[in-house]
Amino acid sequence: MSRYARGTGRVVPGRRPEVATLLRVGLLGAFLLFAGAATAHPHAWIDLRVSLLFDDAGELYALRQEWVFDPSYSHLLLEDMDASEPGLAMDTALRKMTERMLENLREYDYFTEVRRNERRLDIAEARDGELLWQQRRLHLHFELPLEPMRPDSAQPLQYRVYDPSYWIEVLHDPDDVIHLEGARDCEARLERARPEGWLVAYAATLTRDQRAPIEDLGRSFAEAVFIQCDER
Repeated sequence: MSRYARGTGRVVPGRRPEVATLLRVGLLGAFLLFAGAATAHPHAWIDLRVSLLFDDAGELYALRQEWVFDPSYSHLLLEDMDASEPGLAMDTALRKMTERMLENLREYDYFTEVRRNERRLDIAEARDGELLWQQRRLHLHFELPLEPMRPDSAQPLQYRVYDPSYWIEVLHDPDDVIHLEGARDCEARLERARPEGWLVAYAATLTRDQRAPIEDLGRSFAEAVFIQCDER
């Protein structure tokens, strides 16, 4: 499916989902989201919005992400869930869902790969997690702290956000640029994935119930972002 063919159209407003259903999404949606490690052809899509946070000294210290799940997947999760814990307040339900999703994502480094000079960095535990229901789509917010650094020409930084199984396709939102908050003389360059033709054809043949023998398949389809600052 084309990058611009999905998830960008206007969603027709409908009945607000029950809070209990939303909670069930948090508990069972985690399975639907991350049991995808056993699959390979994408069945859901995420619009990714990223802010790179710099401190007063001009060093990068955190990677803030917002994941906007496509309307069809957001609605599918809601529609497939039976009511649970009736009467639970909306904010409480969303908070519980956030905790469960981030707990499951931790095992996969929050689908985030960060490298400096090609050396993969450890991913710390996410903070400031929040799940919102906006314009009929689920929005997951969280922040990944980094060891403060200034990615210069000698040690540039790069990141990728992707589902290793390629069950969920993650691409930067074309309507939202990558933000450099507090940066001084820095820039971010996005490089789109160029998977080989045979790999694209292979991934297209896989169904939801099939396991892909190719390890880390999703990385071949992931966008890479390079961050570099001028020398001080």
